[in-house]
Amino acid sequence: MKSSVLRMFMGVAAAMLFAASVHAGCGSCSGCASGSGCASQGSTAGCGGGCADGVGAGCGDAAGCGSTVSYQTQTVMRSQYVTETRMVPTTTYERQTQTRTRNVTKQVARVETRSQEYTVNVPKTETKTETYDVQVAVPYTEEQTYTVSVPVTTQVEQTYQVSVPYTEQVEQTYSVQVPYTETKTQEYTVCVPYTEQVEQTYSVQVPVTSTQTQEYQVCVPYTETQTQTYTVRVPHTETKTQEYTVNVPYTEQVEQSYNVTVPYTEQVTQTYNVMVPYTEQVAQTYTVRVPVQQTQTAYRTVSKCVPVTSMRTVQRDLGSYECQAVATAPAASGCGCDNGSTSACGSPCGGCGGCQSSCGCGGSVAANAGCAPAVTYRRVYVPNVVTEQVPTTTYQRTTEQVPYTYTTTSYNCETKTRMVPVTRMRSESRERTVNVTRCRTETRTRTVPVTRYRQETRTRDYQVTTYTTEERTREVPVHRTRMETRTREVPVTTMTTEERTRTVSVQKTRQEQRTREYQVTKCRTETRTRMVPVQRCRTEDRTRMVNQTTMKNEERTRTVNLTRMETQQREREVSHTVNVPETRTRTYNVTVYDTVTEEVPETYTVCVPVQSMKEVQVRVCKQVPTTIQVPVYSAPAAGCGCGSVQATPVAAPVQGTPVMQAGAGCTNCGA
Repeated sequence: MKSSVLRMFMGVAAAMLFAASVHAGCGSCSGCASGSGCASQGSTAGCGGGCADGVGAGCGDAAGCGSTVSYQTQTVMRSQYVTETRMVPTTTYERQTQTRTRNVTKQVARVETRSQEYTVNVPKTETKTETYDVQVAVPYTEEQTYTVSVPVTTQVEQTYQVSVPYTEQVEQTYSVQVPYTETKTQEYTVCVPYTEQVEQTYSVQVPVTSTQTQEYQVCVPYTETQTQTYTVRVPHTETKTQEYTVNVPYTEQVEQSYNVTVPYTEQVTQTYNVMVPYTEQVAQTYTVRVPVQQTQTAYRTVSKCVPVTSMRTVQRDLGSYECQAVATAPAASGCGCDNGSTSACGSPCGGCGGCQSSCGCGGSVAANAGCAPAVTYRRVYVPNVVTEQVPTTTYQRTTEQVPYTYTTTSYNCETKTRMVPVTRMRSESRERTVNVTRCRTETRTRTVPVTRYRQETRTRDYQVTTYTTEERTREVPVHRTRMETRTREVPVTTMTTEERTRTVSVQKTRQEQRTREYQVTKCRTETRTRMVPVQRCRTEDRTRMVNQTTMKNEERTRTVNLTRMETQQREREVSHTVNVPETRTRTYNVTVYDTVTEEVPETYTVCVPVQSMKEVQVRVCKQVPTTIQVPVYSAPAAGCGCGSVQATPVAAPVQGTPVMQAGAGCTNCGA
């Protein structure tokens, strides 16, 4: 609101100043100095009709006719950015420790006594008369028919399967590495041989051949005929008579004694063991789990927000609006009079009111030299970009390990002892009479046919081949050798050493770098198809004759000695143990765990928001009073120029308005 009122006030003041300047410049044409805008020669084309023709009164010299300029101090409101400190509400987080109650469940042990009924079998001995059956063996003879399986072999035609192999052509896909050649360039080092002639001294073995006479021995073969005696076995056959013995079988009835086992029964006193149960109190060790509570400390991860202040670079525009005066060029035909002009000082200027020909009309002077430049005012924004560091608060989430305590229940094993009834068995020896079947051996006689042999002497003729040894003679050729001494001429070569000289070519090498192209063979994989013989088998049915042996049953008869068992009833006194069930009651301790819930206080940390006021530097645009120097233009004295109109002082509102020079004519003309 203040700024709008201030702008309105400044606009009204500028309009008033503009109107005053126009009136001062064009009202009376006063202020003409000699030689500047008002010529000294008489002219009938004056600034009006108020002055007498040809009269030059009222136009003095330049010193008495010019306007005066003075400066006065004025206070002007100017916009300016001011940095103020303001209190801004800020929210921060504080860590507070609070307490809450948590329910903890634990197991509490208690011992409870219970009663239990159990059944015990109490042994009781009873005696009773028992009738039992005894199997008595009675021998007898029976003719029995039995079946014998006699094997019979027959030829049976059998069908069997044979896997006959055959070959089948199967199309197979296979991968082939197909070679292809690439040409590459390679630099290599070559040892280039070159030959040097070197003189060399060497030794030579020169052979010298001579002839020697040598004697040697030769084995000469020859053949002799020798008489040899040898032995020959000549066979001849003769007949001989031989006596031999033959065993001739015959059957004879023989009386044979054999043993038969005859069963009989007798009373035997037998001792046997009986397991008698009895109850005994035994100390038993058992384990009880006793609960123990322990307080332990652990760590948990707590997340919190931590403010972090960092500086960041910010660019701000601290510019402001300023009022600047802008000079514009005067109008070309608005002020002054050219030669031959019959009009006034231009349409913007009023009637000069009695200007003589020597005021306002130029002869040889420039026509527009009497008009001052026009001044306009405008608000111009002057930027002022400032780079500054501004603190910025950000919140980062951090975690920390916070200790807390909790209660755990563990169980310790304790060993206790209790008396437990245990049923055990003891062995007792008792006697009883038992019928025992035994066997005794009896000797009996029977007639059995026996096959025996008697020897008989018999005679037979047989052929015997004998051999006679004879001495015979034959002529045999024998190959033998004899030694003979002979003579021959043998060449003998001996070696003589001689020193000789020769020029030898020595091969040496030097290395040279050369380039060659070589072929590199690589392989690429190609898939091809080929027919592959595959050996397979097919099943064929064939027929063959197989020897099959079957068993043929034949009925035969034989006499068999059998023993049959006959049942006889007998009585005996038997002692037996009977278990009588008896109900008893016993007490035992049972550990029972009750679930108990407790309220345990727990401490935890909470981030609580806190409102606080914080000082912040804020840039504010304010109106600041500024003192400036304003030029004030005054009109010339009365009696100078045309008429007696009093000029009003004109003040420029802005410092820096161009000052009118002497002899420049009317100010602000044409504005």
